[in-house]
Amino acid sequence: MKKISFLFLIIFILISFSKLYSQGNIYDDFSKKDLPGWVWGGLEMKYSHETDNKENGYADLFTTNVVKSKTFIGKITKNVPYLFSAGNYINVMFKGVSNDVTVKFILLYDVDNNNKFNEDKDIMLVSKPVSMNFSGWKEIKIKLDQDNFKLFSHFDDDFSVTEEEALAVQFEFEAGKDYKESRFESGIALISEIVTKDNLSDLNQDKDKKDSESYFDAKNYPNPFNPNTTISYTLKENASVRLTVYDRLGREVKVLVDESQNAGTHTVEFNASNLPSGIYFYRIKANEKTEVRKMILAK
Repeated sequence: MKKISFLFLIIFILISFSKLYSQGNIYDDFSKKDLPGWVWGGLEMKYSHETDNKENGYADLFTTNVVKSKTFIGKITKNVPYLFSAGNYINVMFKGVSNDVTVKFILLYDVDNNNKFNEDKDIMLVSKPVSMNFSGWKEIKIKLDQDNFKLFSHFDDDFSVTEEEALAVQFEFEAGKDYKESRFESGIALISEIVTKDNLSDLNQDKDKKDSESYFDAKNYPNPFNPNTTISYTLKENASVRLTVYDRLGREVKVLVDESQNAGTHTVEFNASNLPSGIYFYRIKANEKTEVRKMILAK
């Protein structure tokens, strides 16, 4: 009887452990002492252990001066590209401050591909403020959609930018009107992306719909890809074919096909090893028919 009880105890512990660490796609588990990619301003950020600790690693966030109410506390930014997909959840574990403080989740997108963020040229997604007025550690999840994030851009952009890698992830902290003056002390332990089942279903339905509408039955696999993908298409009759790849700004990247071809299915490989991550398009033109398809390079 004791052996059976002990076995059930072990199973319970394993299930609990699995639930605790099933955090989706990990962006940062704070297992590196040097906090790679992180920069901060207005507050301090310090690794929590003398040595690397993947299981319990986290970073302390604090100010050296007393914070007053209704003031901007500071921000932390990790400059490591990552593809956060719309419809999924951005999940972050924070240490509460038991005070009137809010945090905003911010994704920065490098639209002009110059490896830095410029407010006048690039795109920023900013979440609604989330309260940190709680004690202890807590996971905060925000769905990446237009209900929870606002898009800032000087151009006619939309939420399709989430099909590109974010250049950086940023968190901004602010003291509210009821903040009791004190030094700000918090912590961050995990950043991950949790994929939703609904999002996967919607993406598959959207893909099936687009495939059915394709005149050339054009598709590329894999998609997203890194760095190679194979584009296939079918000609209903002999034709002069031109297949060209463009970036999201409409600039020509490469001409893959420019010749006469017989009716039937054709394939061509596209290598993007020298290109940055992001959204690309390939256009097929044959016998007065033109079709444009989208593909995603995710390095």
